[in-house]
Amino acid sequence: MSGSNGLNVLVLGGSRHIGYHAAIRLLDSGARVTFLLRNPSSFDEDAVIQKYITSKKALLVKGDATVRSDMQRLWNVSTEEGSLSVDVVLCTIGFSGSPTFSLFKGLQITPPNLLTVSLLNLFSTMPSSSSPSPKIVVITATGVTPKSRSSAPLLLRPIYSYLIQGPLQDKLGAERIVHVLGGWKWEDGAPEPEGSRTLDEKWLEMEGMPRAGSVKGMVIVRPAMLNDGECLADKGQGEGAPYRVGEGEVGGWSVSRRDVAHFVFELVSDGEKWERYKDRQVSIAY
Repeated sequence: MSGSNGLNVLVLGGSRHIGYHAAIRLLDSGARVTFLLRNPSSFDEDAVIQKYITSKKALLVKGDATVRSDMQRLWNVSTEEGSLSVDVVLCTIGFSGSPTFSLFKGLQITPPNLLTVSLLNLFSTMPSSSSPSPKIVVITATGVTPKSRSSAPLLLRPIYSYLIQGPLQDKLGAERIVHVLGGWKWEDGAPEPEGSRTLDEKWLEMEGMPRAGSVKGMVIVRPAMLNDGECLADKGQGEGAPYRVGEGEVGGWSVSRRDVAHFVFELVSDGEKWERYKDRQVSIAY
């Protein structure tokens, strides 16, 4: 492993779960991490984060990723107004608040395209002078496309196709953005995101948006059903990681958020691992 000492990292969705656990690993290894938080006070009682805030390794920017001006300010802070480059961007946004339930549409989130809009703002405000381009990791989910759902265990398929179909539309919109900007081939049989509700058809015309096919060095990570279990990778039992990672789909029932964070940390810290997976969509499961 080449290590992450000295990396300048920008994190969206880092107040909890995968983003939080990955950020802690990066901070522990010597990285500088800038968080965009709707409520920075959420870290007030967090002794681990406070230690890094005091040492100015962790920077907190108050803002909302769905607000373009807030995203621009995040880039400005993380680059110190252009004097630094960002090495890594982690986009681990899930959904905020409490979802509602529809008999016909399952769980619904507000806004319905939180991750999609956040990515649009991220890319359209990304400094064009960044060289080299940052490593960008976007967390979506298993079940986001028909092929992905068909690879999941049979009993989980109704959850993906019905119960969480709304949140998965948001993940689909995010994946479409990455595919277009990265010049990736769209999966055969995969639908387009649901119109303007998820991703406006004219999104490439947004001010500052990179041209199609111009953004290199991105990875989409689709975890299986997430849980709050411990990080099995830290236990070091047996050979290799306790989870399976592979391009496309690997199947599997579940994986802990902490183990996904472990993989994300290894991915952006290990040069060989990054070269293996960059510009690809991968899945992770036990």
